[in-house]
Amino acid sequence: MNLDDDFAAAEVVEDASRWKLKRAGPLEVWATFVPTGTPSETFQARLAWAKYPDQPPSLKFRDPESGRLDLATAWPKLPGFRPTSLDACVSWTLEGIGLHPEWANDPRVRWDPAGNVLLKVLRTLAGLFETSFQGRHP
Repeated sequence: MNLDDDFAAAEVVEDASRWKLKRAGPLEVWATFVPTGTPSETFQARLAWAKYPDQPPSLKFRDPESGRLDLATAWPKLPGFRPTSLDACVSWTLEGIGLHPEWANDPRVRWDPAGNVLLKVLRTLAGLFETSFQGRHP
């Protein structure tokens, strides 16, 4: 699979209403999420792959007004997310694997490049926004 095919599929799956997608580059996607129960909040995740689908994406949150990726205030408070470090310490991001290289070989959490990995990441993020959202980082 390639990102073009996976992107097209992620826009039309049954649960595609959970996100809004934009292609920002050859291996870059911007995904906008609105947390359940907080319709006034909007977060734009920037997912960028060095090698799709073989490696996990880099995850940053983008300030939609300025386009900046270096603002802690663009980040949601979610488990494993570290807005002041501008990274997410989770096994499905490039930054998480960088912090915990042992995850790359752990069969319980290692990156799985099978299937539509964009869709897997989107569903993971949407699930976190639906179940674990604790507000915007100040």
